[in-house]
Amino acid sequence: MSIKVYSSIFAVLIGSTAFELAIIGQPLARNVLVTSVMGLAGIKALLVALFFQHLKDEPRSVSSLLLLGLVAAFILLTLSLLSIGALHGV
Repeated sequence: MSIKVYSSIFAVLIGSTAFELAIIGQPLARNVLVTSVMGLAGIKALLVALFFQHLKDEPRSVSSLLLLGLVAAFILLTLSLLSIGALHGV
């Protein structure tokens, strides 16, 4: 894979991290904030796994298994963060 592709992916990762940091201080509802940050984190994890760990070149079964794990982790983390906020009245 060319350096241009890796540089583009790296730029997307840096940009999404900057966007995450920018929305943290915004007066948004907790649900919107948690969902946004978790969604961006999931996208970044997927990009790292696909391009920097070269999973996009693996058989479809391996990629599907990874995607299933990422979706499950995203759901569980989101539910955990939302329930913590509900318990503390945030």
